[in-house]
Amino acid sequence: MNPSGPRRLVRAALTSSLATALAGTLVLVAPTGADARRHQPDPRLTPRTHFVMAPDGSTGLTASGERIPNIDSVKATIRRYYNASRDGIADKTSSPYITEMTRIEAEQQAYLDRAYRQAVAAGERPALVFDADDTTLWTYDMEDGAMKFNFDPALQDVWVQDQRFPATPGMGRVVRAAQAGGCKVVGLTGRNDNQRAATIANLNKYYDGAFTDGLYFTKWTGVGASQQPSYIHCATAKCTTIEYKSQTRRHIERDLHLRIVGNFGDQFSDLIGGYADRTYKLPNPTYYLP
Repeated sequence: MNPSGPRRLVRAALTSSLATALAGTLVLVAPTGADARRHQPDPRLTPRTHFVMAPDGSTGLTASGERIPNIDSVKATIRRYYNASRDGIADKTSSPYITEMTRIEAEQQAYLDRAYRQAVAAGERPALVFDADDTTLWTYDMEDGAMKFNFDPALQDVWVQDQRFPATPGMGRVVRAAQAGGCKVVGLTGRNDNQRAATIANLNKYYDGAFTDGLYFTKWTGVGASQQPSYIHCATAKCTTIEYKSQTRRHIERDLHLRIVGNFGDQFSDLIGGYADRTYKLPNPTYYLP
């Protein structure tokens, strides 16, 4: 996940979901049907938005505000998870985050090898779908060091256009293994069409040209040629991330005739909505995108 503009309308970087995000980050979900392979997000990741204050200043029968973690403690916990410096720069070689990513990568390899063989045996073309921000490109230094966990879309665009993001730890091995195994590599991001060229160029500094223009999907801006695709149909005038991403995956499978054997993302909104045999939830406690 890979967001700018509308995708950042809700940004719950420092919520009580931190412990959940750090403890249970790998989600392997089997399909529930031949066509509608549905996945549900963990409700514990939904931030609380409703508090009722009684006349005496208490919160009545609702949960106490004492349950909300102290924001400085949460920041310190996140920085320890990434072995980040006081300047908000993550350790690029060793951290609990990198250790967890390494475990996830090892666990997925046996499945993907098997899934590739099964798809080919069935006469299908297997593919893997990858989100951008904090799935293939690592935004931590921008989120903490540059923005102090206060998202700034203008500054984000500077980082995107300047191609400043390093690769997410270990994901180069996953992408190279996918290519070596014969899987198509597909990119699907919430970044917009104005950021498309810079995003692909940034990715291909680290992924050996794996991400190509024809199989990389960015979100429309509604300006000029950047219009909503005909295969996207939203419940309201403005698409949600889940609508955009799930319907794009449907397009990849139905219209491009690829079978998505694995879908990688750091947000549940990258993953739910079906059209993937298996989903991989990567750890990211720095922000939450519904």
